[in-house]
Amino acid sequence: MKKLSVMFLCTLLIFLAACSQNSGKKGAGAGQGTASTQDVHGTDENDAELTGFVFESDEVDPSILALYTGITVKLTDRESKESRDIFIPFMTPTQLEGTPLTVTVTQFFPDFVMSEKGSATRSLEPKNPGAKVKITGANPEFEGWLFSNFPDAHPYDNPDFDIAMVNAVEK
Repeated sequence: MKKLSVMFLCTLLIFLAACSQNSGKKGAGAGQGTASTQDVHGTDENDAELTGFVFESDEVDPSILALYTGITVKLTDRESKESRDIFIPFMTPTQLEGTPLTVTVTQFFPDFVMSEKGSATRSLEPKNPGAKVKITGANPEFEGWLFSNFPDAHPYDNPDFDIAMVNAVEK
């Protein structure tokens, strides 16, 4: 029994030592500017590695506007189950035909990440596209983020319609 206890303690000490070594390493692991494909927010513990574009107002950055024109959303009528894709240009209120809804894309990040400074894009590549949208014309109104890689994160909650981001539209 004593031998078993000693073996258990040694194993525990080795495990703890290995864990503490990994947490201090710099590399491709957590906190090194690589968003987890399972994390919609793509949190980044090392803000110095961000490419910038941390937003402080509701305007799409000019470098993003040079590459992208808007987003495509999928509008689904909950009653009829019919759905269609609709192009929404940046910063332009767009009435969704056959509905009372108007959608405006107020911000867009092709490689969305959350940092201590706020929302940003890690790159101009569409790796984790996120669009901040304002949806008006029905209750409830909505102002929040839609993500093409994570359509169920922060979804638009309306009794009549579902709206999900499909993709970013490049120039």
